[in-house]
Amino acid sequence: MSETRDEQESSPQLEPHTPPITAQAAPNPQSDSSDSDSDVVQESHRNIGSSSGETQPLLNKKKRKTRTKGRNRLLHPEDYEATEDYTPNDDDYLDAEFYANNGRFQVHKNYIVVLSNWKAILNVVLFINTLLLVMIFVSEFVIEILPTDRIASFNNFILILVSLIGNCFNLWFNKIGLFSPFDLHLNVVLTVLPMLHLLVLFSIKFTRDRINKVTILMFLWTSFTFSLGILQAHNLRKYIRNLSPPTAQNKHSLTEWIEIAFRNVVKFISLVLLVLLLLADILHAIDISNALKHSKKENSMFVWANPEHTKRLHISCYGVKTNISDVSVDSSQPVVLFEHGGEDTSYTSGRWIEELYNLGKIDKYCVYDRFGFGLSDSDSAPISLKKSAESLRHALVEELQITDKFIAVGYDYGALVSRVFAADNRDICNGLLLLDGWNEELLLKHYLRRIFPGEGNGGGNDDDGHGDTKIDYKVPEREIGKRYTIQTWIYGVWSAFGLNLQSSWLISHHGSLTRIFGEDMTEEGQFIRNKVLEALTSSLSSYNDILASNIKIQDIPLSVVSSKQFIKISPVWGNWQRKLTKLSSKTLEWRIIEGGHKFYKNGIAVEQAQDVLLRMINE
Repeated sequence: MSETRDEQESSPQLEPHTPPITAQAAPNPQSDSSDSDSDVVQESHRNIGSSSGETQPLLNKKKRKTRTKGRNRLLHPEDYEATEDYTPNDDDYLDAEFYANNGRFQVHKNYIVVLSNWKAILNVVLFINTLLLVMIFVSEFVIEILPTDRIASFNNFILILVSLIGNCFNLWFNKIGLFSPFDLHLNVVLTVLPMLHLLVLFSIKFTRDRINKVTILMFLWTSFTFSLGILQAHNLRKYIRNLSPPTAQNKHSLTEWIEIAFRNVVKFISLVLLVLLLLADILHAIDISNALKHSKKENSMFVWANPEHTKRLHISCYGVKTNISDVSVDSSQPVVLFEHGGEDTSYTSGRWIEELYNLGKIDKYCVYDRFGFGLSDSDSAPISLKKSAESLRHALVEELQITDKFIAVGYDYGALVSRVFAADNRDICNGLLLLDGWNEELLLKHYLRRIFPGEGNGGGNDDDGHGDTKIDYKVPEREIGKRYTIQTWIYGVWSAFGLNLQSSWLISHHGSLTRIFGEDMTEEGQFIRNKVLEALTSSLSSYNDILASNIKIQDIPLSVVSSKQFIKISPVWGNWQRKLTKLSSKTLEWRIIEGGHKFYKNGIAVEQAQDVLLRMINE
């Protein structure tokens, strides 16, 4: 008998036709279960639990299930093949009884229904996000189709973009069984952050008064979209707990863990972006509070700039009688109205006028921040020079009710605004002073300069009759703050996270006034959005505004101040400065001063510019 058994075990050709002999064992205590799956397992348990005598089957041994595919063993048992020489352990019986007694099929079916509904809702959300993204971009940078926030920057666009990306990965990586507690926690934090951000905006009256319903809805919508991830993660955890036995819950293959990690990495990046956005607005709120304290000491006002009273300009007037202040000087001098440059505010480039007032050499002056600069509101798209000049007149004449005459003083890009203001308000403008002012050709992109009238094509004749075919490449555009649409827009999205602004106080130890009015203002999202509007929507309309104004200012007293160093750097710039002197038949003087384009940083240049202004006032 023993020899026969050895031959059978060693022979690979033997085909077992004899039915297996099973031993009779004592009945199992759980044999009365009505579930067929449980009966099968219990029967297997009885077979294995019997004695190891000759009554056991020799070839039909219990087969173990082993994984052959990269899916969860609990949720996809069909992926496991049978192998021999496997003895079940107690966990196998517990798992099998768990499946048999808890309605595995019904649990799975219910979750599939929930998952299908969740996918349908998320697809609708993604469509709405995409639509909102397009509408916000158009409203903020092209033409207003949604009400524009009075402190509009890039925040609304970034909120919807982060929501769109995060929920896309929620949809793409939603396989049944791919659950991790960290994923649920990320969704919770992503839902809370927009609400916390909104709370910061409401904590300061300045920002609370300037955000509109659209911005509030953007924050609430972003929070809602991430809450859908919480719902899905919660249902998935519930499904796993109901379907999987406790001994095998939260077990995944390496491939599954990689997919979970990739999804969580994307969500974690979204979380970091929202945190940076929040920290940037917290810093901005602190800076605004400090700037408001400073503005109260500087006799400044927030004045409505349109008849609808939807936006305000930050204006400071000294020695001028207004309907708000009765403080005035009995003098026949005109009010010096300073228009700051394209990369600064009067806080930096207008100090030389304040110095004249403090020395008693002028009696009246007004400075202000253009839309998007300093403490003034953001303007709605599209913008133009004529629109800026009309807003300024409304604020000064209609709101403040100033009756004095003005001398418009424009520096850098502000010279263009002063030219349009003087042309459209000859009844209240007694003179025009241009300080290293822009030429209208700089408003156009290189390829547009070849189409529109003027000498923007670079092929016009100079005074000597020779064409200058390299005019586009001789202007030091970086030094005058010339910006281009795509690069500026991308930089605006990056700057919205505030890394440069955070480093300005952490590393450079700059104060709030430097970030609101000074050199760090160029990192503010509100300012960069205004520069995008100048490059994207203002170029053609402002160019036409300038051409129309050239005819109207021919009889206005004009003085031109140009920097000596800048003319040496760019002969084309010098040629443009010469052309500015020919705008009026009443040109008083053209003065070349020392220093570079930022003349206000050079003491000698400041004194020379002050002398020109005083001579114009005395005229």
